Amino acid sequence: MRKKLQVYISSTFPDLIEERHTVVESVLKAGHIPAGIEQFFKLRQLGMMKKWIDESDIFILILGGLYGNMLHDVSKSHVHWEYDYAGEVGKPRFAFVLTDEALREKPYDFVVLEDYPQYLEFKKSVQETIPFYHVEDMRHIQMVLRDQLPEYGKRDDLNGWFSGKDLPDIQKLLEENAQLKAELEEMKRANP
Repeated sequence: MRKKLQVYISSTFPDLIEERHTVVESVLKAGHIPAGIEQFFKLRQLGMMKKWIDESDIFILILGGLYGNMLHDVSKSHVHWEYDYAGEVGKPRFAFVLTDEALREKPYDFVVLEDYPQYLEFKKSVQETIPFYHVEDMRHIQMVLRDQLPEYGKRDDLNGWFSGKDLPDIQKLLEENAQLKAELEEMKRANP
């Protein structure tokens, strides 16, 4: 049976469209399932974000030059919250951190000065806590995922998803279970 891992992809959006696309494409090419909420940016609700992270096997952070939209209580950004929550629930995490050179090549200035101290603190925390890869171009993202996703796929602690056609015939298992139960009862009666 081949399991497909669900990979939650977290990032700010306007500055990292190309990087997100590269990660999604690489995850799909590896035969896994990308997940993220970029299609719901106006509806970023913590309950929905929790559900998607809970259902995912791996958490990938792409960190560019923006800290991101703040939560309603203004305690941290949505991306920072997603990262922290994935860690709290024990999801394997790793990050792609864009280099300063890669950020300078962006067509727009994607640094928001008012959030910059929080961004720097978050970036430092990421780099001190989880495996991360400095990224200068899309090829680097593709190479890392090509090498890392098969390793995650081998892990027994990651549930993944299975196609129904790959699952054993449940009726046969139920019959075998009933037969084993009958044999056990017979043994209990024979040896009180």
